[in-house]
Amino acid sequence: GWRPRYLEFLNRPEIFAGFFAFGNLFMVMSYGILSLIIPVLESLYNLNSKQTGIIFMANDISGTVVALMIANYCSARKTRWIGVGMLIVVLSAVIPASTSLFAEYPQPKNISGIALELQAQENETIHTEKSGHGVCMETQSTEKIGNKAGLSEDYAVRNHKYFWMFVLGSLLQGVGNAPPRVAGGAYMDEIFTQKQFGVAISVLYVISFLGFPATMMLGGLFLQFYVTLDPPEGVIPGSKEWVGARWMGMFFPAVLV
Repeated sequence: GWRPRYLEFLNRPEIFAGFFAFGNLFMVMSYGILSLIIPVLESLYNLNSKQTGIIFMANDISGTVVALMIANYCSARKTRWIGVGMLIVVLSAVIPASTSLFAEYPQPKNISGIALELQAQENETIHTEKSGHGVCMETQSTEKIGNKAGLSEDYAVRNHKYFWMFVLGSLLQGVGNAPPRVAGGAYMDEIFTQKQFGVAISVLYVISFLGFPATMMLGGLFLQFYVTLDPPEGVIPGSKEWVGARWMGMFFPAVLV
């Protein structure tokens, strides 16, 4: 194998434990960001609660199956399995994040056009009020303007086809998470003494538990940026047309892994 001498200083249990702990941290973040952006996915990709449940269920099923296989048939070369698993986690984040390049997003309507139409409708309303039908016409006019000023009703339906990319990403994430979780602890037990192992595994879990709080903070930060980093004119944070840069929350942990 490729074993350059200038990297031999990294071949120590403490170095492995450090890299492995922070790798676990970023894998937890990669999983947590999906939970954070579920409301965005449901509205942007026209998903219902059953379909979002399928996304999470795919992760659990694939992770369970691969974990059983790793535990029974892959006892040798644990570090390679751990490395392959982390690379798969990176791929599992890139696939759903790439939908941001192809998806359609709500665009604000032409405000000047709406204003002109509103004025025309008001003139028509005033004219019909003289005939005794003002209330009915005013209601119809308001409904028409409301529909035109609202978001496009079709963009989410057209984005629905990317649902299976999120399912595939979730499947791969379960596959990638399994080797580090199963083989990581076993390998640390082999390279550390009994006393050192207790300390190392404690540090590992403490760092991993920081993943979800870090996800909440970074996810909230990334969602303050528009998905294309260049919002259309008139679209500001908090408006109905605003779509946060969820892909940044997926790419960031993946790159660090």
